[in-house]
Amino acid sequence: MNGLEERVQAALEDVIDPCSVTAGSPLSVVDMGMITGLSADDEGRVRVGMRATSAMCTMIAGIMKVAEDRISQVEGVTRVDVTLQSGPMWTEADMTDRGRSTLNARRAASRASRPVKPHEWKTRVAVERRTDATP
Repeated sequence: MNGLEERVQAALEDVIDPCSVTAGSPLSVVDMGMITGLSADDEGRVRVGMRATSAMCTMIAGIMKVAEDRISQVEGVTRVDVTLQSGPMWTEADMTDRGRSTLNARRAASRASRPVKPHEWKTRVAVERRTDATP
């Protein structure tokens, strides 16, 4: 990775996936594993491939625009091309170790704050049905 690519990679660390924010675990597109490719030539032209975390993602165009804007601010960048990549779908296995660790810590904290008992949902449904049937 050349110096410009390293600076662009660092800039992409500032681009946060909005769904991870909603989930209470803000992660960059890098840590989410959404970046499929990154190259920069000697003239400062940067190409970034990006994938969505879901085929139903409605935020990917906005995420790509934020990435493009952030990359264009990097010293030495003369042109930015961020493209949506098709191909293998994103999975958690695509996340960086740091991203996976952050997400797992958030999940553990969530489970600790509200433990779920096996088959608890069945009990809740039965109670709700009895409550609805009561005059």
